Amino acid sequence: MSDPFVTAMGIIGTRDLTEELLADVMAKLALVFPDMDLEPARLQLEARLGLTMSSGEGLTSGENEPWVEDAKASIKWTYWDSYAKQLQSQGFTAPILRAIDEDTDNILTECGNPAVKEGWRIQGLVMGDVQSGKTANYCGLISKAADSGYKVIVLLTGMIEELRSQSQERMDEGFVGRDSNDILDGQQGPFIGAGRYRQVIPNVLTSVSSDFLTANQRSLKGIPLQNLNEPLLLVMKKNTTPLKRLIDFLKHQMHHGATKLDIPLLILDDEADNASVNAKKDEDPARINGLIRELLDQFRRASYVGYTATPFANVFINPDPKRNDLFPSNFIYSLKPPSNYVGAASIFMEDGRLAGQLETITDIEPIIPEKHGKDLELDVLPESMTDAIGVFLISCAIRDLRGEPLKHRSMLINVSRFTDVQARLAEVVKEHLYALVNEVKQYLAADGIWGKHGPLVKLESLFHTHYADCGFGWDEIRAKLYDSVASVKVLTINQKTEAEDKLNYRQYRNTEKGRRVIAIGGLTLSRGLTLEGLCVSYFYRNSKAYDTLLQMGRWFGYRPGYEDLCRIWMTEEAQEWFGHISEVVSELRADIRYMHVNRLPPSRFGIRVRSHPDTLLVTAQNKMRNSDEVEVEASFSGRGIETPVLPRSGAMNAENTRVTTRFLQNLGRSELSGSRHVWRNVPSKDVGAYLQTLSISPHNQAFIADARTGESPLISFVMDNDVESLQTWDICVAQGDGDLADELQFIGPDGTSTSIKKRERQFERPRPSDSIYVKVNKQRVGEIADEKVDLPKESIKKVEDAWRDDSKNEGKRVSGRAYRALRDRPLLTIHPIQPVSPGNPDGKSANRILPTSQIDTDLLLAISLSFPQYEESNKTSVPYRINKVYLRNIGLLDEDEGSDEDLD
Repeated sequence: MSDPFVTAMGIIGTRDLTEELLADVMAKLALVFPDMDLEPARLQLEARLGLTMSSGEGLTSGENEPWVEDAKASIKWTYWDSYAKQLQSQGFTAPILRAIDEDTDNILTECGNPAVKEGWRIQGLVMGDVQSGKTANYCGLISKAADSGYKVIVLLTGMIEELRSQSQERMDEGFVGRDSNDILDGQQGPFIGAGRYRQVIPNVLTSVSSDFLTANQRSLKGIPLQNLNEPLLLVMKKNTTPLKRLIDFLKHQMHHGATKLDIPLLILDDEADNASVNAKKDEDPARINGLIRELLDQFRRASYVGYTATPFANVFINPDPKRNDLFPSNFIYSLKPPSNYVGAASIFMEDGRLAGQLETITDIEPIIPEKHGKDLELDVLPESMTDAIGVFLISCAIRDLRGEPLKHRSMLINVSRFTDVQARLAEVVKEHLYALVNEVKQYLAADGIWGKHGPLVKLESLFHTHYADCGFGWDEIRAKLYDSVASVKVLTINQKTEAEDKLNYRQYRNTEKGRRVIAIGGLTLSRGLTLEGLCVSYFYRNSKAYDTLLQMGRWFGYRPGYEDLCRIWMTEEAQEWFGHISEVVSELRADIRYMHVNRLPPSRFGIRVRSHPDTLLVTAQNKMRNSDEVEVEASFSGRGIETPVLPRSGAMNAENTRVTTRFLQNLGRSELSGSRHVWRNVPSKDVGAYLQTLSISPHNQAFIADARTGESPLISFVMDNDVESLQTWDICVAQGDGDLADELQFIGPDGTSTSIKKRERQFERPRPSDSIYVKVNKQRVGEIADEKVDLPKESIKKVEDAWRDDSKNEGKRVSGRAYRALRDRPLLTIHPIQPVSPGNPDGKSANRILPTSQIDTDLLLAISLSFPQYEESNKTSVPYRINKVYLRNIGLLDEDEGSDEDLD
């Protein structure tokens, strides 16, 4: 029987979906399916109303001549047209399809022209968001590359077979058009996916069941690659054995005496920052990196396109062309997600529309310490984890009651990188789940009995806490719950997972309930693997490497029809880091927009990533694979820096107050700007000298000391640089609503001694508890309004109007960066801070907020530095020499996430 939703998408065609068109389509569906419940189809269509997506933007070296527009009319777009029809049948609306079409045209234009016979080598990078649809984009790029004349296409996936198999399955649907297993077996299976809309199929040497094996080449029936009528696709793991096999196969395809194949190659490297980067010395490249380079070298004409969600990829570390590495020297292209994408900013920013979905873990440390070994024993679960499991089970029932067409349901638990610990945890979770589901089975549906059973009463409490507004009552939930959760399985997802315990969503897609799992894992769950129907996540991992954290965020993506049900459990610290990451990513994407408008090459973005003050540790850790001391460079052009980590002792804060008072009094009379006191055109040497006298924690990354001199490179730069706009500073003392800061005295506008009110801030409980530093809650020292100090009102209004006119900023406050762009000289803001205790001593925050009684002072001083935009060069970069031992001693160096994972 036909699917009403697929029929509806066929009726809609290339038209934009509007309320009027939706009503017309539903009326037609009622005629075609008179006896069918069309509510699920209507809900699916409504979820697509008003969806928008803009095409991306990029940087190009200008070395490759644009060619797609000229060739477009003469190319027969067989593969692309069929893929576009397949996307349409899956619910991709006209605005989304147009954006994918334009993006793939733009990316293909930057790749080599297969019609050009002279040799060429192109290297580029495509940046998207985690779980945002990069697969849909590169499947489209593969289709267009096949149509335009590329003969060999290699898709490199992650390092595990399950991810490779999942990627192959998607390529079968979107590009191959038949089951690749059937093709390798020599069988004529039915057309699937895009294959339903065309008569030709490409050649394959890999399948859902098999990476590249030498024996697979028999499917080519002895035909040389040069003579194949249709392109060849290989979907491969980034493992040495299959890559070596492929290189050997290609060498045997060369004519006698030839050293390269004269057919065009396209390599697409998914998660390009994982396993593909050169993690060793230049003369001894990492094995996968070296094999990818060797694979490219087998062809006279080759394009390499990496795909990544993390602009911190260490592919940016060294763009020197002499190294012949995989740096994207020809182009970088930044994709934009559709308007219904759930990303880091939606969840972790203070004004994020889904911030209410976060739940804070406070009880796990005694059971699963943050730092533990592979021998950790487990026999009990923290209450927060059992709550998360209960919420997941309830969400399954709600989604079934809603008639959601996607049957798969998934929960993620990521608390350890050790497979042995994951296995033990899985056993305890299985025991808990078995007992709970058995209670549900026997007692929950019975009206007079369930209320006498503690676990079921707890489920009711969780329902009212999380889903009281879901549209159904508790009685409806309990009547449905067992039917919805009886099939839930607990799986460990790692290198040791047995075949029968793999996710295998494909095998369950036509079953009534689909695949319903609680997936427990670590690294394997953090790299490209998609958990279908993911609704509840429990995350307890410590990593300050932004790329690692972002990849662990499997909860990003699309949640049509159940977005309101999603929940994420994690520590307050992890929530802060994710929020911080989203700000950094936003800044780097803004850099791409700026560079795109100014036609700057990819190498400039590489410099910008490596020199972002907040990526110092990421870059340093990548480089420290080679040595114990490294030099990294930072640029502060257009950046804002704060000191949320402050001294805890009364003596250190008293000294900071004393030197600040002396500095301010030497400036003379202040002027008022609103409630803030300001001084203008203060010489940079005076500002630097003041900063040198402050006790600033090295946990404020930008103020890390040089490994050899012990001085702060940032402060040295403030004191002595050649940037014309940085020779004088504005100084501001911010005011709050707290008590008067009597200890901080300066000369006011009327020439008399004055003071100001302190800003009230909460501080997090430090780890370890006896740390000499404390951190401002949410790492928020200042306020966005601080950036507006002394700026012309008309300029502020212009920036705010432009911000609101941009649809992607809907619901968001104007960023500090937007105001900062108006500055013509830097601003130093001094924040007198008064610590305050949690408002509700019994509330959720009580366990993580430090009581004021444990801070030795009621006045702490933080600072903010706001730099204007200035031209960047070698002379304006700030060099940091960073020592591994020093970073480890102060707690800023993570252990290597990958090397210690107990993988086979």
